[in-house]
Amino acid sequence: MRTDTLPAVEELPTAPAEPTTDFTEEQFAAATEPQWIEHVIASGESLARIFVEQGLDAGLLHRIVTSSKEAESLAQIRPGQKLRFQFDENRELAVLEWHRNRVESVTFSISDDEIVMEPVSRALENRIASAAGVIESSLFVDGQKAGLSDGQIMKLAAIFGWDIDFALEIRAGDHFRVLFEEQYLEGEKLRDGAILAAEFTNRGTTYRAVRYEDSNGEVGYYDGDGHSKRRAFIRTPIKFARVSSRYNPRRWHPVLQKWRSHKGVDYAAPTGTPVKATGDGRVTFRGTKGGYGKTVIVEHAGKYTTLYAHLSKYSSRASSGNRVKQGQVIGYVGKTGLASGPHLHYEFRVAGVHQDPLRVKLPKTLTLAKSEIATFRKATAPLIAKLEAIPAETMVASVDAPKTN
Repeated sequence: MRTDTLPAVEELPTAPAEPTTDFTEEQFAAATEPQWIEHVIASGESLARIFVEQGLDAGLLHRIVTSSKEAESLAQIRPGQKLRFQFDENRELAVLEWHRNRVESVTFSISDDEIVMEPVSRALENRIASAAGVIESSLFVDGQKAGLSDGQIMKLAAIFGWDIDFALEIRAGDHFRVLFEEQYLEGEKLRDGAILAAEFTNRGTTYRAVRYEDSNGEVGYYDGDGHSKRRAFIRTPIKFARVSSRYNPRRWHPVLQKWRSHKGVDYAAPTGTPVKATGDGRVTFRGTKGGYGKTVIVEHAGKYTTLYAHLSKYSSRASSGNRVKQGQVIGYVGKTGLASGPHLHYEFRVAGVHQDPLRVKLPKTLTLAKSEIATFRKATAPLIAKLEAIPAETMVASVDAPKTN
């Protein structure tokens, strides 16, 4: 019996093993998720240039900016702001984020059919704080000593601006207490919040104000009885200006060099200082008016008229026929007309008759409806209690646990 020996079979190389993957679902999702490209806007950069650098055409930019009235603001990018681009698998722009600041951003979701714009605002943490002080020099100086920012001092002056002329009536020994919010982001103070309640004692008279949102959603400041601190007129059209000449039926005119009645009040201030309308009304005159120089006249409800003279220039909103709101800028201090130096000449007329702007009896204040007084007192009682608990001459200190919007 013959046995045939089979030829040896050449050993073939073994095929490499299939690679194994141990990705979790989360890792896989992260690996396949579209990536963001971030760009911080530099000085002098334009949106068009940034889009070109990202390989995007001008047509897409035009489509985004013109997608809505609100989207037009994208053209107003500023240095330091941030843009974030998210592309799909085909390198087509899917999402554009515009971070205007640390709190506010706008998201544009882009598809073939539409562009959806969504404003986004991060929640801020509100912390209640307090300050108090005594006037030795001025509200600005002593407010800063108490720990108030310039913005808070201006708010405080605005709240009590109907009761106190801070340019004329403030005295050493006057004192104040303020309860206010500070807004924090990720544990860092970002900005001042609203003044919640305040008290100012001027020459022995104490004025108090508390913040309240009424049943119509209008926010304002009221005294303890529900009387609005906002009146038909504020006393002065310029903040913290010095009174250089008072109302006087017989005054020596420094330019004309003769006796002449002075039918208003002069406020000395640098050229360009903003001049504000002292009440709501309609501009009935804007132009040059003899010795008054550049002048704006505002007619208010009823029988009241105010005049602002010697302006260097006008605000665009102060065109003849336009309506203006109390506190809106209508012009800027100058020395046009018969003026020896930069100042504002301000007149207040009742039924066409000149009155002393510093002494004229102003229209009565508004009051909350009787049906709302109980709700007002309940809502504001905790704020007033905290205000009264602030020790005199204390520095800024948190007085309440943080709260979030």
